Amino acid sequence: MLLDHTIPKPKTLEGYRVHQLVQGITNGETPLFLDKGYSILVRTEQPITEKGEPIRSVSKGDIIAFELRACVSKKVSGKHKYFEGSNYKARHDWLRAKGAQNGFEPLTMTCSTEMQKIMDAKERSFLVDKTDFAGILKVVDVENFNKALKGGIGSTAKAFGFGLLVI
Repeated sequence: MLLDHTIPKPKTLEGYRVHQLVQGITNGETPLFLDKGYSILVRTEQPITEKGEPIRSVSKGDIIAFELRACVSKKVSGKHKYFEGSNYKARHDWLRAKGAQNGFEPLTMTCSTEMQKIMDAKERSFLVDKTDFAGILKVVDVENFNKALKGGIGSTAKAFGFGLLVI
């Protein structure tokens, strides 16, 4: 069973340091998490807090509100190409394609985007696209949707708090 844990934190604690702390409380696993500013939402299969909330179960056809922070890009010659900040159509198309792969259909969505600076373990910094989606989705394939809840959406920056589908 998947559990969501909300862990309070100082707003100034961010980036790779959050990743390290999350790994520390999950015995070195790399679970999905979302830095929400003053708290971290961590999704695990094992309990890490007494207040872990089970993920709601879903059925085919369920209509559910969602949030998702993703690094939206497409690969060109093996490198990630980010869309221009104002290209919301490309971001919406990206999420529709990810939804088709992951058992859901976005019915409505909004998004905001910015480039986020990330510092890695060796204190090298780089920029990634940070797109925050919110909307309403329809579950079309329960098995694939549950895989998405466990494994996340997208392939980039999951270790830095991207990819967690919050329902």
